[in-house]
Parts: sequence; structure tokens; C-alpha cells
Amino acid sequence: MTRGLNGHLRLICAADEQGRTFIREQSFAAPVHLSKPHLDEGTLVVNIVNPTAGLLAGDRVRHDVALESGARLLLTTPGASRAHRILEGDARMAQEFRVASGSWLDSWPELFIPQGGARYRQQTTLRVEDGGEAMLIEMLAPGRVASGEVFAFTGLNWETDIFLGGTRIARERYMLTPESPALTAMRGQFSEAYYASCFVISPHLRADSGCWRRIHDLQRDDTWVGCSALVRGGWAIRVLAAGSILLRRSVAAIRGEIYAALGRKEPALRRN
Repeated sequence: MTRGLNGHLRLICAADEQGRTFIREQSFAAPVHLSKPHLDEGTLVVNIVNPTAGLLAGDRVRHDVALESGARLLLTTPGASRAHRILEGDARMAQEFRVASGSWLDSWPELFIPQGGARYRQQTTLRVEDGGEAMLIEMLAPGRVASGEVFAFTGLNWETDIFLGGTRIARERYMLTPESPALTAMRGQFSEAYYASCFVISPHLRADSGCWRRIHDLQRDDTWVGCSALVRGGWAIRVLAAGSILLRRSVAAIRGEIYAALGRKEPALRRN
């Protein structure tokens, strides 16, 4: 029988009478730890830390994050997340974000790196009330490239569901193995392809906003960028890049364009 850690993060953020965001309730257990939160540009910045070497066989982690009305939260990580080689079973992450009307969630963790032989499943649910706003970013590396592990994982299973006002507006599913047609297509363009997915939910981003043209103009021979409107209330953006630096630069530029279009200043990530 495969044994592992059963970790969790429970975080509820609220706004005080001056509009400052604070943590009203928190609980976490290994392999999850929180660094000291701080305010930057009116947003509460919270770093989620995994103090272990990464996710191993049997590990189960659940994140439950809720924003009450008026709260503004940036969730990030100080470094890459990793799933190690797993011979039996898998490692799993389940995360649910709930965003109330009048609140803003910005979730941008560092790269996820599936090492050779990794088996990993991630389920993400984002629930945004009408009048709420959120930006959800995920970045995926092909593996430990410097060690010669490129698309050497055994299997990745990613699921994302996004609800706005109780209606599902996006559903994404993909199961990747080294032989998957999707990975074959990616490798046909970039031998060490890095991928990012971004969902933006906001009633204030119009189709005729100049930010979409500027985001499209980030396209280069070594970086592909595409964006499209969801059925209502949001946008999906995808980035495929030939390297990690190219991916990070493109995602940072996209994030900057979104913040500018919303008339907000970006809080600093302060990643070390």
C-alpha cells in the first residue's frame, strides 16, 4: 500500500473597514506552509511553500481558498513545484477557489516540473460570483531539462472547471503521456516546449480593449500566444515557448497588460 502525506491549505480572506485585505481564517498542514503575508499595491500577497523536496507517491494535497467581498489576493510560490518518479499510484492536488462579488484573485504559481516517471493528477475549480474577478495562471515545464529529462514523465492528468455566477463557462481536460498526440505536436514546434494557461474573469475586459492586440503582438518565432473569449465574462490565453525564460517573460507581459487594462498596479511577486 502506497503511503503519503495528506496536506491541506484553508484560507479565507476578507477586507476591513479601510478596504485592506487580511486573512480571517487559515489552516495548513505539510507539505504546505505559508510565508509571512504582506500588502503590496493594495493586494495581500501570500506565498505557498512546499518545504519538502516535492510531491511523492501517495501524497494528497487540497487547497481551499475563499475571498469575501472587497478582498484582493495574490497567491504565488517562491519556487518551482515538482512531482517525483512514482512507480505505483500517483500524487494528487485538488484546489478550489471561491471569489465573491467585488473581490479579486490573482493566482500565479511558479513552474510545475514533472520529473522522469512522475504520475500526477491536478483538479482545479474556480467559482466566481457575478461582479467578482480572477486571473488563474499555470505554467508547465517539459521536465528537468538540464538533466536530460524532457517529456519523460509517465502521466499527467489536469482538470480545470470555471464557474461564473453558478454557470460553468470553461472546462479543460487533458491527459498527457510522452506518446500523446498533443505532446508530439508541441515537440514538432519546440523540442523543449514550455506551456502556460491563463484564464481571466472580469466584467471590465471588453473585446475591443487594446490589451488583446498587444497580447497577440507578443507572438514570435520562439513563442506562440493565442487568446479567445469564453462563452461569457472571461478570456482564455495560451502560451507555448521554446524555453523557460521566454515563457516567464511572455506570461509576465500578459499579466501586466491585464492589470493595465483593469486600471490597477501590479503587486510584486518577490520571488527569490
